[in-house]
Amino acid sequence: MYLKILLVIVLTINIYFSGFAFAEQGILKTIVLQNEPVQIAINSKLNKIYITHKDNDLVTVIDGNIDEVETTFNVSGGPNGIDINKRNNRIYIVTENEDKLTIINQTDNSILRSISVGSKPLSVAINSRTGKAYVTNSNSDNISVIDSGVRKVIDKISVGNNPVDLAIDESKNHIFVINQSSEDLYAIDGGSNNTIKKASLDSKPHSIIFNSFDGKAYISNQGSNKISSAELKKAFFLTSLKTDDFNAGETPSGLALNKKGTKLYVANRDSDKVSIINLGNKKIEKTIDVGDGPTQLAFNSKTSKLYVINRKSKTVSVIGDILGTPATTPTSRI
Repeated sequence: MYLKILLVIVLTINIYFSGFAFAEQGILKTIVLQNEPVQIAINSKLNKIYITHKDNDLVTVIDGNIDEVETTFNVSGGPNGIDINKRNNRIYIVTENEDKLTIINQTDNSILRSISVGSKPLSVAINSRTGKAYVTNSNSDNISVIDSGVRKVIDKISVGNNPVDLAIDESKNHIFVINQSSEDLYAIDGGSNNTIKKASLDSKPHSIIFNSFDGKAYISNQGSNKISSAELKKAFFLTSLKTDDFNAGETPSGLALNKKGTKLYVANRDSDKVSIINLGNKKIEKTIDVGDGPTQLAFNSKTSKLYVINRKSKTVSVIGDILGTPATTPTSRI
């Protein structure tokens, strides 16, 4: 009798904890899209996920409460890079084929304004503290600075060859820009729009993210399969931009951080995996199998879920956190 009760208790505990372990490492859900996804952004406050489809002039909206497609809306001109202003919930999307930045009202997904920028814009980042948006113009070798209040370009900043992505340190008002062809990093003062420092990067830099917890920018380098970490340091009135490299898995592409900035998530495009890197020791802790061709990903701080867009399979892999619900694998289609 007692042996049976003990066995039931042990089995129950084992199932309970194994469920949480599986939720931490596995796919909670796979959302199937009709079109090839390009970029992703999350409004954690509203629990909505936005995905651009450059070749179809569409944006998909996913409801993060149920992880199903809520709607799609049109943005002409090849929507690519996307960011969200955390203060007013406006969506900013660069349209690569029309050389514009389009501002979207998140309430009804209507277009508020389209602003002409430089040639072949790829990425956009918003400094919610200053209200400025920054756009990488890959063919113009510069950055457009947009005042979101008046919704106009107020400056252009020359950078290296073929700027492809950028990230912002809002607390210090610094902008970090990676240039793929010249393989370098520019650190820019957001107050003066002047370049503070430049640093060489590894082969074929692809994506960048800023970690507000450790004050470092992290860059994926597809040509070397490494991550570069970069930090602006001041000593005796001199400023230096120091970089350090560590392994990141095969063909590192998009980057995301967990809520506390202790884990770096890397989309490994050619191995169809996501690598989880412990930033304390800069080692890969584990890898997770996802869909075909993962290129970008974003972390939802409200639900602690990671959303990975798989470009070749036209899917979104939803990866659960250890605090989440034990994983299941239903599929949502549009």
